[in-house]
Amino acid sequence: MSKKSILFFISLILFLISLPIGSKMVMELFHDQRMAAKYQIINISEGYPSTDSTYLFEGNKIEIEEEPQDGKTFLNPWDNKIGIVDIFIKVNGNVIEKLNSHPVRIEEEGLNRYFGEIAYLKVKDLKNKNTKLFTVVKKTVELTKEKSNGDIVGWVPDEQLKYKSFAIDENGSIEEEAFVFTERDALQTELLNAGTLGPYRVGYYTELWEAYPTIFFPLLYPLVTLMTGFIFSIVFFPYKKLKKKRLP
Repeated sequence: MSKKSILFFISLILFLISLPIGSKMVMELFHDQRMAAKYQIINISEGYPSTDSTYLFEGNKIEIEEEPQDGKTFLNPWDNKIGIVDIFIKVNGNVIEKLNSHPVRIEEEGLNRYFGEIAYLKVKDLKNKNTKLFTVVKKTVELTKEKSNGDIVGWVPDEQLKYKSFAIDENGSIEEEAFVFTERDALQTELLNAGTLGPYRVGYYTELWEAYPTIFFPLLYPLVTLMTGFIFSIVFFPYKKLKKKRLP
């Protein structure tokens, strides 16, 4: 076997072992650029002092009311004092959603009380030139607590995390959509990340870009190995041998 053939097979192997992961990462990069060109998402819930839970959007009033439960409280693993309440979300005085026995950060004010549970997100559609207010809620109740040995319990599996979004336009019309953490469309993925409503940041095709970067991953593998494997597979492809086989 010639040196060129050996280099071709090495390049081909590099390309093939990098393709399953590398292709998804490349797709995720293009997807992020496409979404950034299509939408601008502003998280109204972020920052201090806290945004008031009663919010006016184009003359439409979005508000949250609470109904306390048994009064018992506990500290979650991040030292936030948690109380259990029924939550009523209203638009222009009408209840659009009720969350039963839901955790809130009782020592916080405004929307910071509902961190990880409810988010107000202003979404500008850059193509259609319109803006909607998305109220996104986590329907699934998670009561995370830390045991004496340091273990954190109360998590719910990803496939059981349920959400609902309410898109409110300037006329007060509401579009409602339900989805789960593991089955979401492109915009729902952006809403979860912008609203910090998921257990971790997610990608549409892959979460690999969310991993802590090192020189080896994702720089050397799979990006460099994918590109060099593809380029050198073409450079060292045995064109002459293929041509000879085709001759009569």
